[in-house]
Order: sequence, then structure tokens, then C-alpha cells
Amino acid sequence: MRTPVRGFTLPEVLITIILISILFLLGVIFSSGLRHTRKQRTFEIAIGLAQQAVEALRAAPFELIDDADAPGHSVEEDLNTANGGTDLYEPVFISNNVRYERKVEVENVPPANDVKGATPVGLKAVRVTVKWKGPEDDAPEPFVITTTIANLN
Repeated sequence: MRTPVRGFTLPEVLITIILISILFLLGVIFSSGLRHTRKQRTFEIAIGLAQQAVEALRAAPFELIDDADAPGHSVEEDLNTANGGTDLYEPVFISNNVRYERKVEVENVPPANDVKGATPVGLKAVRVTVKWKGPEDDAPEPFVITTTIANLN
């Protein structure tokens, strides 16, 4: 007498393949969503760092904003140098193994008529650049805010 051969039928094998495929597809979708969320979070941190610099410049007295006006103790210099300790405006910020580098540039806006010796118009051009490279990024991504600050006094 022959013992019966045990095995899987074709419908059982097909159903198993379909279920494994669905689980794999759900895993890919889930990991893609996590990657997108992580990338969005890094972008939001970069925006926050740029906005922090702009707000610090806007809150400072106009004479202390630019290195040209206040060499050695300007807000621009404070934002671009690491003083350590309790400095709130560090140019390098690390969060979740992502290194953000902020650079602040402030320049006087020249008079419209470009006459030598003309008085400045009381306007400063500000450019804040934040660069970072996330784990999934190929090259550093820049975020740039450009604005002006007027002397309202």
C-alpha cells in the first residue's frame, strides 16, 4: 500500500504568494511614508533656524545688526560664530544625526542714485542660508531666506 503524498495545491500556493506580495507592498508604502516624514521634519528644522536668525536681526538695534556698523559685537557675527556654553545662536545645529549649518549675510542697501558719499538709505539686505544633509540625501540641501530690515528710528 502506498502512502499518500502530501503537498500544497495550486490555489493554496497562489493565495500565499498574493498575501506575501500584499504584505511586501504595505511595507514599501510604510517605509516610504516614514522617509517622507523624516525629510519633511529636517526641512522644517532648517526653516526654523533661518527664521530664528531673521527674528534675532529684526529684534536687535539697527546699529548692531551688521559687521560693518558694529565690528566685533554685531548680531551678524554672533549668528555666524560659535561661542559655546549658553549661546542661543550657534551656527551649527545637530538634530537626529543631521547637521545643519547656518550662514547669515547682512549688507547695507546702497542709495538708488549710486552717488559716492551719499548717505545710506537705512535699509539692510539680509540673506540667511541653512544647509544640511540628511541620511537619505545625496547632496546638502540649501534653504535660503532673503529679506530687508529698515531703520525705523
